[in-house]
Amino acid sequence: MTYTPRGGAPDVGVPADLAVSMTVAEQHEWLTSYLRRHPISRRTALRGGTGVVAALGLASAPWTLAACAQASQAPVAVVGRHLAFGADPQRQMAFGGELTAAPPPGALVVDLGRDGSFGTTLPVEVRRLVSQVPQADGSIRGSEQFFVHARADGLAPGERYRYRFRLPDGTTTAEADFTTAPPAGATAPWSFTAFADQGVDTVPPSGLGGFTNGYYEPADTRRTPTPATTMVDRVAAQRPAFHLLAGDICYADPSGEGRVVRSNGTRKAPTGFDSFDPTVWTTYFGMIERSAASTPWMFATGNHDMEALYDDNRSPGGAAHGYGGHAARLDLPGNGPSACPSVYTFRHGNVGVISLDANDLSTEIPTNAGYSGGAQAAWLRQTLTALRADPSVDWVVAFFHHCAFATSKAHASDAGVRAAVAPLFDEFGVDLVLQGHNHQYERTNPIRRGRSVVQAPDGATVRPETDGTTYVCVGSGGRPRYSWQDGETDRYRGFAGPDSGTAVASYVALGEEDHQPEQVDWSQARYLDYAYVTVDVTPPQGPAQTTRLTVRATTDTGQEIDRVVLERRSRT
Repeated sequence: MTYTPRGGAPDVGVPADLAVSMTVAEQHEWLTSYLRRHPISRRTALRGGTGVVAALGLASAPWTLAACAQASQAPVAVVGRHLAFGADPQRQMAFGGELTAAPPPGALVVDLGRDGSFGTTLPVEVRRLVSQVPQADGSIRGSEQFFVHARADGLAPGERYRYRFRLPDGTTTAEADFTTAPPAGATAPWSFTAFADQGVDTVPPSGLGGFTNGYYEPADTRRTPTPATTMVDRVAAQRPAFHLLAGDICYADPSGEGRVVRSNGTRKAPTGFDSFDPTVWTTYFGMIERSAASTPWMFATGNHDMEALYDDNRSPGGAAHGYGGHAARLDLPGNGPSACPSVYTFRHGNVGVISLDANDLSTEIPTNAGYSGGAQAAWLRQTLTALRADPSVDWVVAFFHHCAFATSKAHASDAGVRAAVAPLFDEFGVDLVLQGHNHQYERTNPIRRGRSVVQAPDGATVRPETDGTTYVCVGSGGRPRYSWQDGETDRYRGFAGPDSGTAVASYVALGEEDHQPEQVDWSQARYLDYAYVTVDVTPPQGPAQTTRLTVRATTDTGQEIDRVVLERRSRT
């Protein structure tokens, strides 16, 4: 099987016939060997004059935010705060952030409380992440980052809490607040939001080029100048119960193939390699902090989240998937298969949410395909069985990256993902699926056995028990938009036409270049620009009463362009 498509084999140190079939684990082994052969020293870090980057702690122009703070003797601070639910959102919350320098001596804690006071002190774990990135000129860019994490357990359901990080010298972050999931039987409406493929709008601390929005046309008035940032502003203003990001988080790895890392100072990596810049994560967390410090952001992993520089998480079969950096930066519920760190589930009110890792299932980008050895598929069946057996759960929502059903010219539908999840979603009556990967907004009619069951135009009411599963691609979170299939057009509220309808020609990706044409009948709403989804949840007001999910698509400019209502009769 070919693991290094689009660009062939690495051109230094790796035989071509071996490189084309290298897994992420083998790539990491090669990288480790490369670093052993090219140890970082002050001479290595500084050679090459102005075009050479420096190794952290060994040169006068360090790469990372932490190093910059050390060099200027600035006080250490916590930046980029973000929250995540634990496995039980009624009682558990995780707090994360990044230090601007190495942790000072003494205890770093989180103060937590209610009613205007802090009554609880939580210990903070500091996770050190060293990234040694080979460069095209033979040097090594080194970064050392320190991520801080704390966990709260035993919280009260449906309560608002206040918190702050406190450093050993007594300085604190600004206070922020959050609300736990409601108690069982709560009847107040609530909402969550979702998108995917976000990235950043500004140059990261390293100065790596290519991460701006300069590729947009100035005359394009259908979007905001900085869509990734604008999405955060809209979610922050809305203050949902939580936010789902269906993969391709910050694009620290802009190539998205999970290949050996070898950078040249821009997004464009040398042939056969991926570029990588760990400081993009610093920029990203700073960008989302105004929302994520108070609203849990729950992440799935996409192809741009396979960071081959890191190889810390291994499945039982020995394959590795490049999520070691995520283990340092993120806190996820961790209740999925042990081999799959981004596979998990949680329940909020009468909604059960499932995060899947489509990298394990994809046939289009096979780098990590099959790494779980079937553990994810088995876990998905068990989890769906448990959710449908729980009378307090009316709705099941899944989110992941590569699309099971979509029509983009760039990726369309992934055969491996569709084969793995669609039959189970049919069997267990999954209500709503949120996908990314294709940089567009697209909503299907409700689908069963791969075909439309009923038409669901803008404003329609869908009954999933009889009508099937609604799939939404919301890879419209900020990165450059794609294009439709030839002859296909936008289709959304306010679009004047022409309208190519719901039946269009598309394809299923059997491999990166192996596309099987298909004529679909389910592509109901399409918008080739920036948008996010809000899901308004109306719980049942009593036994056997109607409960609703209202799915709304809103552009980065604030225009609602699509809406559909899902209805069920509550089970309790």
